[in-house]
Amino acid sequence: MTKLRKYKWALLVMVLHVAAVLWFATQLPADAQVPIHWNFQNQIDGWTGRTAGLVWGIGFNVLMFLLLYLFHWYSPWYKKNAERFDKVLPPLTTTLLSSFAAISLYSLYVAKWGEVSGVNLILVLIGLMLMFFGNLLPKVPKNTLMGIRTPWTIANELIWEKTHRLGGWLFVIGGIIMILKGLILPESAWFQNVTTVLALGCLFYPGLHSFILYKRLEK
Repeated sequence: MTKLRKYKWALLVMVLHVAAVLWFATQLPADAQVPIHWNFQNQIDGWTGRTAGLVWGIGFNVLMFLLLYLFHWYSPWYKKNAERFDKVLPPLTTTLLSSFAAISLYSLYVAKWGEVSGVNLILVLIGLMLMFFGNLLPKVPKNTLMGIRTPWTIANELIWEKTHRLGGWLFVIGGIIMILKGLILPESAWFQNVTTVLALGCLFYPGLHSFILYKRLEK
């Protein structure tokens, strides 16, 4: 019970999420189409039916909660950094569950009323998730479930720490870029293309950086 109290905010998010989904269940018609994927042009290119649209977000969050809450039970990495994991897992769980709940509810909103005009809200939500996740990323100890998991970060503790410190900053910057990309919608495609490249660079460079660090240490 004491351990469960540490996850009280994550549990509150799950309860509120379920309540909101149940409300949407009373609003969506039987033939409603719920978006489940946006492409690189920020356009919806994947849909699912009403039932799957209502259920997938809850199911995903329940699975995510169990994976993180039971991490101490199944992961061989936990005992090596139990104190650090106990500090970072509850806020990380709350962050991820809140982010996916918001995306799930926005999908249901779009199914009922359509996309919000003048702003790409899905990019704003993803950007916020990246910012919060980036803030927690440097605090995540080495493991094979979460974080920037490359062969080089897993092989070396120093590479893991340095990669995640840099990755934390870059994820926050990438999140800010995604938010600006979602809020600023000029007619010219130039801005959108440049911000897409910058955001993807912030997300993917830490993996390359871990390889660069590995080669330096090898020398």
